[in-house]
Amino acid sequence: MRLLQNIINRTWDKVLAIVGALYVLLPISPMSIYYASRDSGVFLYVGWRILNGELPYRDVWDHKPPVIFYIDALGLAIANGSRWGVWLLEFLSLSFAAFVGLTLIRKAMGAASAILGTVLWLVTLVFVIQAGNLTTEYTLPLQFAALWLTERAIDDESRIPFWHWLLTGLTGGVAFFTKQTAIGIWLSIVLVLIVYRMKSHQLRKMIVELFFFFMGALAICVGWLVFFGLKGGLSEFWDAAFKFNFVYSASMSGFWVRLRPFTKGIIPLATAGLLQFAGVGYLLGLSLIYFKRDIIRGWLPLLAIGLVDLPIEFILISLSGRTYAHYYMTVLPVLSIFAGVTFWVIFSSHLFDDISHLARYLLIAGVVAVILWASYDQYINTILSFRGLINKQAYIVSKIQSNTSPEDRILLWGAETSVNYFSRRVSPTRFVYQYPLYTRGYVNEQMIIEFLDSVIRMHPKWLIDTRNPETPIYQFPIQTDAIRERIIYLQCHYQPIGETEAIGDTVGKWVIYEYTESNCYP
Repeated sequence: MRLLQNIINRTWDKVLAIVGALYVLLPISPMSIYYASRDSGVFLYVGWRILNGELPYRDVWDHKPPVIFYIDALGLAIANGSRWGVWLLEFLSLSFAAFVGLTLIRKAMGAASAILGTVLWLVTLVFVIQAGNLTTEYTLPLQFAALWLTERAIDDESRIPFWHWLLTGLTGGVAFFTKQTAIGIWLSIVLVLIVYRMKSHQLRKMIVELFFFFMGALAICVGWLVFFGLKGGLSEFWDAAFKFNFVYSASMSGFWVRLRPFTKGIIPLATAGLLQFAGVGYLLGLSLIYFKRDIIRGWLPLLAIGLVDLPIEFILISLSGRTYAHYYMTVLPVLSIFAGVTFWVIFSSHLFDDISHLARYLLIAGVVAVILWASYDQYINTILSFRGLINKQAYIVSKIQSNTSPEDRILLWGAETSVNYFSRRVSPTRFVYQYPLYTRGYVNEQMIIEFLDSVIRMHPKWLIDTRNPETPIYQFPIQTDAIRERIIYLQCHYQPIGETEAIGDTVGKWVIYEYTESNCYP
């Protein structure tokens, strides 16, 4: 009996992390959803092209930082091109995030708070993960790791090894090059550290800690700059991953536009109750700092980081003015901490003084069951909606594979790069989706001509107009004689041969154009 109890005590947290990760990821695995969402399809395509010797930005345009592309390339490499390899990396990443988060909250607030806080954020993740393999999903373990590295280091009087802060900076650097707006926790850590050290007149210690922190972050930055510099793609890297994102964010202006992501985010974050429990926990955290500081002294830095981080996260989410559900993944770690605070206050009350350990475990199990039961219908509906939407790609992928050869290039005019990936047909241009060519303030005549010349030179067998309202075929925001000349050439050489059912949020049926020889010249 004692041996069994020892095994349970040593493994329950790991088992919970693994089961929680499976709860989130199994319904969106390739076994359930074979195809991928729009963004994930781009990342898979770029990963596939990396394995074929191409370079992000220079050979395949996308505006995300580079980490996600190389994660997908690694996943495809370890599974011989199968998406199961990417799913495996997702599973390992999420399991690690759940385990570190569980350990972090348990160390501060006890096992009950850790279990319930972790269950809540994992259940909530289902409603914002959007079929998975997205940038903010991979920043979760980095966020929890940074909190775990610093929650005691800030208030610990003993000497913390320099690598502690160096590693924290490294995780921040990796997070930044995964998703630039996912650095809220690291900004909060720096702010809280400065306040702590200034209050205790430890200026020299603060300088040393910040030095190693920024050296870690800088090492990641320099590494990517050197990498793309040596590969000959540094200017394209800056142009796509930074310049475009500046324009993208600036295109949304106005207070109410910026506020919209916050109001829209309430729905998915509140579905399982995480936002409600965390909101109460945030207010309780403020009260604890002011009135019960001695009781929480052991985890006061963690609480301080969380109090600073929550508004920062929503500010960073609102920068783009967009309301995509997966943006809210970055706020899950701090919400789990404040949900843990709420449960800690509940279980610390005198109501539970005389309750046995067995009764507490049964109560925790009951609360977990209620959380799962209350969100079950929404859980199923969310999974089924994505499965139905994404698996619509099957028809067009099959049609392409049946009527073209692997050497043929296929152009999807719109934003459906996932079709290129799953049909294993290379795009004739680095602009595998054309949003940048329709973005005012970013696009110029040279880019459009580059795109058109590449299509003319590679003459893909099929040009498929996906009827995307944001990328109307041939109707660029810039029109010059040189551009019109090339458009006329394409219109002459590509004739419609049929239509196919649309997928995603496009309007009307897709039109398939096939290349034909002609006497037209650009």
